[in-house]
Amino acid sequence: MKERFWIESDKELMLQILNLNNVPSIELVDPKTCMYPIIGRKYGKHGGKDVSMIHTMEQAIDEGYDFYTKLYSIETEYYLEVEGLSIKGVALAFVQQAIFNEIPIRTSSFGWEWRAVDESSIPIEWKTMAIRALYVTGLTHGFVKIGVLPNESVVVLDINPSNKTFLEEIVEPKLPFSIGADIEFMLSCDHELLPASTFFPVEGDVGCDERQIEKDSGEYALVEIRPEKGESPQELFIHVNDLVEKASQMAPYENIEFHAGSMPFRGYQCGGHIHFGIPASLSLLRALDHYLAVPFALIEEPRTAKLRRRTNHGGLGRFRKKTYGFEYISLSSWLMEPKLTKSILCLAYLVAAHHHELQNEFLFNPTIQRAYYHANLPILKKLWPDIKTTLMNTSSYSKFESELVYLFEVIENGSSFHEASDMRQNWELTILNQTYDTGLIIQIPKKIRQKYNLKEGDSTFVCAGKNMSPATIHAYPFSFRNSNMIQLSKSLRSKLTLPKDWNPKLVSSGGVITLGPIIGILAARPFDRQTTYFQHLFRLAKEKQMFVYVFEPKDINWDQQVIKGTTLDGEGIFPFPAVIYDRFLFRGKTNITYDIDEVRVKLQTLYKIPFLNPPALFQLTGNKWETHHLLLDKHEEYLPETRLIEHSTDLIEMLDRYGEVYIKPVLGGSMSKGVIRIIRRPTEILMFHLNTKTLQQFSREDELFEVISPLIDRTPYLIQEGIRRKKYNGKNLEIRVYMQKNEKHTWFRTGMVTRLTSEEVLTEDLELNLRLSKVMNSLYLDPSERRYITNQLGKVAKKIVTTVEQEIGSFGELAVDLCIDQYDSIKLLEINAKPDNLFSQIRAYKLRSLAGIRLLNYAASLAGYGDQ
Repeated sequence: MKERFWIESDKELMLQILNLNNVPSIELVDPKTCMYPIIGRKYGKHGGKDVSMIHTMEQAIDEGYDFYTKLYSIETEYYLEVEGLSIKGVALAFVQQAIFNEIPIRTSSFGWEWRAVDESSIPIEWKTMAIRALYVTGLTHGFVKIGVLPNESVVVLDINPSNKTFLEEIVEPKLPFSIGADIEFMLSCDHELLPASTFFPVEGDVGCDERQIEKDSGEYALVEIRPEKGESPQELFIHVNDLVEKASQMAPYENIEFHAGSMPFRGYQCGGHIHFGIPASLSLLRALDHYLAVPFALIEEPRTAKLRRRTNHGGLGRFRKKTYGFEYISLSSWLMEPKLTKSILCLAYLVAAHHHELQNEFLFNPTIQRAYYHANLPILKKLWPDIKTTLMNTSSYSKFESELVYLFEVIENGSSFHEASDMRQNWELTILNQTYDTGLIIQIPKKIRQKYNLKEGDSTFVCAGKNMSPATIHAYPFSFRNSNMIQLSKSLRSKLTLPKDWNPKLVSSGGVITLGPIIGILAARPFDRQTTYFQHLFRLAKEKQMFVYVFEPKDINWDQQVIKGTTLDGEGIFPFPAVIYDRFLFRGKTNITYDIDEVRVKLQTLYKIPFLNPPALFQLTGNKWETHHLLLDKHEEYLPETRLIEHSTDLIEMLDRYGEVYIKPVLGGSMSKGVIRIIRRPTEILMFHLNTKTLQQFSREDELFEVISPLIDRTPYLIQEGIRRKKYNGKNLEIRVYMQKNEKHTWFRTGMVTRLTSEEVLTEDLELNLRLSKVMNSLYLDPSERRYITNQLGKVAKKIVTTVEQEIGSFGELAVDLCIDQYDSIKLLEINAKPDNLFSQIRAYKLRSLAGIRLLNYAASLAGYGDQ
């Protein structure tokens, strides 16, 4: 069981180990989810006769292969013999007389042979990859097969152990030996990444790592300190301490922070490379991995440590040969705290000095490797007692005991060093009471700069709402993660009154960059039932890089052209929006000190801010008589008979004709306010005030009109026939058809909701909403009839929206409230320019999101972002 049989016999596990260690190798695939064709493989060694191309999932299941890999087009194959950390020979596959197969299988049984070639004929990177591939599997001598792809990249295809026994000649290091380092950290200013090159030169003992924020940008991301080597770790620590102090003096600002660790900013890994003045060996590398990397892993911040371990500098067995010896690069930056720095250097020296005595039988166990790469600390900590005991039993331990006790206590206390803290505080460095201003900077990814022909380093003007500022264009430091994001300096955000957590989109024209889209929701506090809807729009907008805030007229500062708005994160001061979504409702609003119509006109005409639904639409929908007249010519068949009450005869004639009528105020009257239902019976006339739920009885028509007359004298009323509607479970139903435009200004029917009430007219407290499909399935058992009625509802709504738009101009959304009468005819009840989003009430969450996205996309198009 101690033999490493699994590498030779379990090729699937071998590929898993290579992938875990970030060694380029053929990819394992799941036949249930992958793209075909793929390769089917069987366990064990079969000289390539186990390899078949699989074209379908059915074939994969029927032919019963053990595991599957991605299909590669391999141009050339090499076999590299690896012994310890050295290449002993290279062979290239040549064809003699290839036996036909769907894919080339380069084995002798398929007509191929291997011929030795000069080792110098292949790049050093390929040889380094082969050495590490063998190393991470735990073998000391073996053959690594690599394949060259059409793009000239290479992958490991197979690993086989050698029949020869490799016994490394282990040389005890001659003491003392030199130890050096180069250690990286990063800068932030006001908690945003600040390029190291802002303060530090590229060369020198305190300089910049070669990684740039963007190729050829001239902005370098990481600081690198390069101390003089020492003959002891304590001497090296003194040199490190001097350079940390020097770095702090070169950037002496209290709002700048130094961050060490694995990955202070995601995507930028920081290394803590240690230089040894002794030759690299298999024994030494294994000891450093087991007795240095694993203990250090126990105190790293797991979230970022596991990210760095999957990079080309992280992970087990990472080293580079140098003229002085070698450089061990597996560790992340260990500069977070001076005691930690000194203890890591001492531990590294101790392990290197005694590597020939240190056993590491657990290092290549798949479970241990998985725990290391996944930062599974409970598993790794089980190794600690043996590691600690072994280290304490070395003869040199007493020389470093005072430094190592600190590290051991941190490990045993389960502590970790957080990268978010400023390491200068831990090093107790003097920080001057002054702040650094990065200036008016806008950081834009190369992709967007090229789209608008913007040049890095150029001056420009940036506009947000009605605010404008000069700015300088810089490269965006995280374009590898998101090529559509931009970032503003603190000063620029402040000048434009933009929130810190918003990453806007941009458009550029005429030398001006416009940020957005910024959408303002005009509403009246308290927002009440609209609050949840607004929060939903805030969340959707954040995902789409839009900024949405809600405000009311008294929040507007006309002189400074800013608005006190409310977002998910609370209140703030923001620029005038590029588009306004009007959700201002008067329900119960008192003590208003402003003219809302004047505010709307001022924003629309004086400041040229488009409304998603313009005031002209509200004027129309707020006047029932004008709406009726507009729709009468083209849509009379869908309209209940309606008259303007000018005399008692209007009321009497309508009652005589229909027996039931509704009296509605021409202006307003939403949610049944002011609506009266009148029913004629043989012996009496009944009048219901739907809003106050009161009933009056009359024996004669003139008595009724005496009560009605004062109402119609104060405000115009219209009278409308009562429609006998379809019922569901004894409740009257109407259907709200939610019509919306998308970013291309095309009308869509987003969804339909059934609204039920026990009264004849909907009220807030009695309304019940259901999915239309549920109600239609009950009302119409015939599927074809059901489909016909449903389609007709949509067509009627589309016709009405089109007519309204021809009258008042373009707008973005409208709710069309329809009903089905007792004769299965569709009738229009009302159109609503400020509809509630009812989809959440029927748990149609996908439709709710679709409605929000369409609304935001249309608003963005009004702001000039229609193509993004």
